[in-house]
Amino acid sequence: MNELNGLHIAVLIISGILLLVLLFYLLRTGKMERPTRSRRKKAEPGSSDNVKPCPLCGKMLRPGERVHSVLYPGSPDSMMEIFGCPYCETAENTRICPVCKKEMPHDAVLIARVFEKPGKKHVHVLGCSNCYSGRSKPRKTG
Repeated sequence: MNELNGLHIAVLIISGILLLVLLFYLLRTGKMERPTRSRRKKAEPGSSDNVKPCPLCGKMLRPGERVHSVLYPGSPDSMMEIFGCPYCETAENTRICPVCKKEMPHDAVLIARVFEKPGKKHVHVLGCSNCYSGRSKPRKTG
């Protein structure tokens, strides 16, 4: 009877080790990765998931509405001036800087750095033309 219990324990230990080795192999080869943001389901055109807020005034932009910006190419990253959406141009909407949280005058712009990787673009807002001291006040080009 003791031999049978010992045999069961040995089989359980060996099975557990094999499962751990298999799990390690799957994680190591990338066949069992955790889902990341880039693997999330993309919104289909025309769906309500495609609606995003303007970074300045916070109004929801419908499909086809865009934020006006100018990109200055550089290496390894580029600089961008963000002027706002069509709703930002009306006097009734207040534009708030996402960095200093102060109301922006209508002639102020956001300064951002753009990082481009293969298949991916990331925009990092540095501040408005009032709070970002990296350069003098830019002028609207468009």
